[in-house]
Amino acid sequence: MSPLPSTVRRPPGLLTKEQDPDVVMMVCTAGHVDHGKTSLVKLLTGCNTDKLKAEQDRGMTIELGFAPCFLGGNECVGIVDVPGHESFIRNMVAGVSGIDLCVLVIAADDGIMPQTVEHVQIMELLGVRRGIVALTKIDLVPEEMVAQRVEEIAAYLQTTFLAGSSICPVSSETGAGFFEFYDVLVKAIRSLQKQRREGVFRMPIERSFLQPGFGAIVTGVAIAGRISVGDAVEIVPGHRIGKVRGMQRFLRSTGEAEYAQCLALNIAEPGKEAFERGQIVSLPGYLRESAIFHVRIQTVSEVSPPLRNAEAIKFHIGTAEEVGKVYLLEDAELGASASALATIQLNRPVAAVAYDRFILRRASPHATIAGGRILDIVYEPHRPPKKHALEILRTQEAFLGIDSKTLFALDTGDETFAMRLIQHRLKTVFRHGATADALAHATVMTPAMVERSLDALVKEGSVSAMGEGAFIDSQTYRESLDEVVARLNHARDVEGAMTVTLSALRQSLDWPDALWKRVRRELEDRKLAEFRGNQIVLQGAESSLRADERLLLGKILGIYREQGFHSPRPEELPELTGGTPAQTERLLEFLCHDGRLVRLAKNVVLSREHCLKAQELVISIIQEKGVLDSADFKYAIDSSRKYALSILDFFDARHVTVRQGNDRKLAPNYQRNVLTP
Repeated sequence: MSPLPSTVRRPPGLLTKEQDPDVVMMVCTAGHVDHGKTSLVKLLTGCNTDKLKAEQDRGMTIELGFAPCFLGGNECVGIVDVPGHESFIRNMVAGVSGIDLCVLVIAADDGIMPQTVEHVQIMELLGVRRGIVALTKIDLVPEEMVAQRVEEIAAYLQTTFLAGSSICPVSSETGAGFFEFYDVLVKAIRSLQKQRREGVFRMPIERSFLQPGFGAIVTGVAIAGRISVGDAVEIVPGHRIGKVRGMQRFLRSTGEAEYAQCLALNIAEPGKEAFERGQIVSLPGYLRESAIFHVRIQTVSEVSPPLRNAEAIKFHIGTAEEVGKVYLLEDAELGASASALATIQLNRPVAAVAYDRFILRRASPHATIAGGRILDIVYEPHRPPKKHALEILRTQEAFLGIDSKTLFALDTGDETFAMRLIQHRLKTVFRHGATADALAHATVMTPAMVERSLDALVKEGSVSAMGEGAFIDSQTYRESLDEVVARLNHARDVEGAMTVTLSALRQSLDWPDALWKRVRRELEDRKLAEFRGNQIVLQGAESSLRADERLLLGKILGIYREQGFHSPRPEELPELTGGTPAQTERLLEFLCHDGRLVRLAKNVVLSREHCLKAQELVISIIQEKGVLDSADFKYAIDSSRKYALSILDFFDARHVTVRQGNDRKLAPNYQRNVLTP
């Protein structure tokens, strides 16, 4: 390439090695093979992005090339030179991920070519929304041909995301038009707001090799989050854990980096094998691999023949490429410019996150046929039935308020969307509640973003805090509470129960402790039930008794209140009251759980009044004498040894007293454990 004429203004000079550039955003070049992308990047940056010998020998870009373009001061944009040859489209897909602005390169001697069209389709499907056009090689054609190409390109762009974009004629050979092109590029860059996508760090691996004594070196463009030297990272698939020993950002060492920056990470880890292209570097514990994805796809305008159900495809996401099949969920085939729900099943798993973008290509003939976004990830080994998948996806889209149009323009970093996504996860994946940390891992959001979203959801009433750092969807919580109340009412009204065992109820409803504690507080606060240890005394159970049962209950209570420390054994009640054994046992259990009677042992029951009297005697005797002799206690209550020992054992169990041989002393802090009136 000839040097620029001295009359052509050059871009600002390179920074010194000591300077750490402030990367404003990432820009990609795209276009047909041999249309001058790499030469244009070299003109802008002074860097030759064709670094592989094969690339230099063949005169085409095979792998992604990265170069910094300095705008003056400390400002810099990263330029990704993506390959144009059809065989290297997979690298083009990888290069567009995380891009803010594109430079579509079209040679004046060729005009719009097949890969020009395909690159535009891919960029649009992957979410690129702004760009300019560089009409290169204008030194090879007459001026009237340049004007004709400008008109052709403008007409073609009218139906694309680049409609109305600037078209800049330029020659990398002579420098003609470079002044104007550079100014248009800088203006476009500075017109865009600097993107800062909060999220968990993720970087698809573009290249990887082992450096003896240092560990692995991996390169790529970060598509979310921040990373610092010293951070632990996980490489998925494979789940190998390592630590970032060092990093470079555009060939300069740095201590931290973030979304949309070209990085080289030195990862110290124990493995002896290099990582693979297509794996993702992330923070530990956030990513899982899968081979089944529920998606919404959008076909390109030139798809022919239509995309068919169960058709073999190539699935491109980040730097990963995997073969598989696409199963259409709504129709047997999908024509041009159409949107549909589908399930992708791959031959091998890849790592991805819900709402990531992807590209589908045909293996034969090679062509891009569709793009889309992941809606849900299936971690089970088998593809769910079509009806079940459709129900999940339609419900999800309706709840989140997204459709075929809004989905592809959706900003997943939007706070409102983050709130709704978290609420949706609470409604579906975590119906019985989850902590902020569990939600962060499930949504691949930072804990800070999840906590902000939860605070807002709690304030608006959509989510309820359960305590212990757990949260639940408010509607789901109300349904859970209603279910418990319905079961208690059924036990009382249908089964005739007056109490329910808490352990049995919990076993029938496999809920976490946090939900049970919240439900219990609500039942008690609203006086829907009363908890006595492991028993739940049903609200209204006594009033629902028949007249003869209420009479029998009164007889039982009267006997124990009257006979005190000489009360009968439970098996004697039927003869004393005239009730059946089943009736008397049921009513006796209710009175004990209700607290009006106290069961000291299997065959020893006292009224609450007499139990309180016995407690008062125990405490006063010990306070007066220092100890209480169990043999003497029966005289204090004027009863049998059996009753005396049962009472003392009861207070030992409550930690009111402590046994020492035949004597009792008051337990430490016994006041907290006494029976209350």
